[in-house]
Amino acid sequence: MRRITLILALMLLSTFAMAQEALVDGTWLKEKLGTQGLYILDIQDPAQYKRYHVPGAINAPYGVWRTNRKSARPGMLPPQKRVEEILSTLGISNNSTVVIVATGMGAGDMAAAGRVFWTLKTMGHEKVAVLNGGLAAYANRFGGKLEAKPNYGGPTDYKGKLNRKLVADADAVKAAVKDKIPLLDARTLGEFTGVVTAGKGKRGGTIPGSKHLPFDWFVGDDGFIRDKKAATTLYKASGLDAGKDGTIHFCQSGNRASLSWFVDYAVLGNKNAKLYDASMGEWAAGKDLPMETRIKF
Repeated sequence: MRRITLILALMLLSTFAMAQEALVDGTWLKEKLGTQGLYILDIQDPAQYKRYHVPGAINAPYGVWRTNRKSARPGMLPPQKRVEEILSTLGISNNSTVVIVATGMGAGDMAAAGRVFWTLKTMGHEKVAVLNGGLAAYANRFGGKLEAKPNYGGPTDYKGKLNRKLVADADAVKAAVKDKIPLLDARTLGEFTGVVTAGKGKRGGTIPGSKHLPFDWFVGDDGFIRDKKAATTLYKASGLDAGKDGTIHFCQSGNRASLSWFVDYAVLGNKNAKLYDASMGEWAAGKDLPMETRIKF
């Protein structure tokens, strides 16, 4: 009897531990489908969702998770109340284990999943994960079943607890420049050096002291987010310390950097990694904010 009790306890502990993983694969998802409390959050475009998705998945496309174009600050993290409304409408509760599923067509899709992961983490949600490789890997590599019929969640009353340590604003970045806190620019080399700008008359370059590590380097040819060993190698090659917590990640609008932030937070385990949501869209427009332009014409 004691042996059976011990086995059951270990099984429950294993299930709990797996639910806490921030990056899961198709095998994990296939085994967990139908588990009570598991919520599959599909962030595909609605047209793609209607064609195929993980059985039971509920759709909330990527654009839902950022302020719209009519907002005073488009593309940003919505106010806490708005995110709570979204989660409540979708049927996500504070205790739900949420797995975020993008289509899985490369680094851009994984960045979108990372962004939604970050959004939930800013709300203080504990049990949330990204499906590595997205829907494409789940179906093609792991043989996961798909469905086309839409799914809907019943309403909940989600209450978030804002985790500000994951969010950086311009003041935090200015302090980081002064205190030499690591800054990771996840854009292209052209943008980093100032060769490519956001438009005519726009300031080109990067935040002073930043290191360059393109977001798409974090995804391999197989469409999977790279593991800890590979991520550490990339950090070293770019002059960054993979063990340095508190690194601030940025790009042009907080999208691409969501992937480098996710790797820092979830793969390397740096729980104080920050995303500069407004990124260079705000910084380069602020004439009083310093820029480092390595190539000028």
